Amino acid sequence: MGSDVLLLTIYFLVIIYVLYQMALSIENSLENKLKVDLNQPLLLDQINQQLQQLPDPRQITADVEELEMMGKKLPPQLAIKVTSHINPTQKRKVIVKVGPMGKMTMARSLMAMNVTIINTTSDAQVFIDWDKSSVTAGTSRQTQRVVRSGIPISGDLSRSQVLSVINPGETFSTQVTGENRLSLDAESRTLTPGRPLINMQEVATFISLFMEDMEEGEEIPPVMAYSLGLMVGIRQITHDQTNHTAYLLLPFAFQAILLPDEIAFPPLRWLLNRPRPASPRDALSTLILGRPKL
Repeated sequence: MGSDVLLLTIYFLVIIYVLYQMALSIENSLENKLKVDLNQPLLLDQINQQLQQLPDPRQITADVEELEMMGKKLPPQLAIKVTSHINPTQKRKVIVKVGPMGKMTMARSLMAMNVTIINTTSDAQVFIDWDKSSVTAGTSRQTQRVVRSGIPISGDLSRSQVLSVINPGETFSTQVTGENRLSLDAESRTLTPGRPLINMQEVATFISLFMEDMEEGEEIPPVMAYSLGLMVGIRQITHDQTNHTAYLLLPFAFQAILLPDEIAFPPLRWLLNRPRPASPRDALSTLILGRPKL
């Protein structure tokens, strides 16, 4: 009986030690990530302040939607609800999506930002004024004029960019970058993003430096990673354009937090959280008791 207990004890100790070695091996392959989210309160607060300046603030309202598809949560999107001029009881949406967002590796470099606008109204046009839009990238807070990808080389960037128009029922998608990030694509003869707009490693480094100045246990606030100020105009197609276009500056600001990577298997995660043995001789006692054998 005593020998059976001894054998079982040795067996479990060996299993624990093997699992610990596995955990150490997996730990070397772990990689911290960044999670980038839209600053929804800032977006809605600044839009609502602008809506209050309109002659009739009830004609246009704004909200942030977080929808699900097949049980999976979709990235948040801005929904601008426009009252129909033909039927005042009807409100239709202008959906504005800006990205990317979500989990990203620290090694990722973003060449451009994505912009999608879906005009579900029946009698309103949407305009995008690129020259009055701006992008701010990275921790340097460098602000640049927004430029769309795919501009013909014959175009002169010193001139005004043509407004993009999204008519009722249409969808518009494009990529945008900062003016000083463009380079010539010799094959297509167009200006395309040539240098990264955002380097996520720089954002992660800034967060790490910020953490060094914080007290232990203090919650780490999100850090602004990049932002896009998109100038849009909304006009009822039955009205004169110059007198009845409501212009809104949509401030899409994206915040990043650091997500330390960890092992998904709980026993291995528990072993890595135990005190580290000072030597192989103390490995088992340290892992089990939390302290080396005296």
